[in-house]
Amino acid sequence: VLATDMSKHMNLLADLKTMVEMNHAAGSDVLNVDTYSVRIQIMQNLVHAADLSNPTKPLPIYQKWVARISEEFFCQGDLERESGLEISPMCDRLNSCIPSSQ
Repeated sequence: VLATDMSKHMNLLADLKTMVEMNHAAGSDVLNVDTYSVRIQIMQNLVHAADLSNPTKPLPIYQKWVARISEEFFCQGDLERESGLEISPMCDRLNSCIPSSQ
């Protein structure tokens, strides 16, 4: 789940870039995935890329996914509102604009 958090987008990219540059500086064009931390970092970036790939899908699939994920966010916002909590970004069905959140 954390790999899909857009607030971590720039850090994920920077860490991946650093890993690739360090690997290249060591004289290799192939990533060494022998360590647990490198495998986790690669998997986090793959999950993140998959999460961001929705707009590349055919429009009907994209639209269904947007509707489903928006409803999931709105349900979370509804529960936050009912509990008297601050409503998380993009979770307020009363004040959200789906196209601008994409």
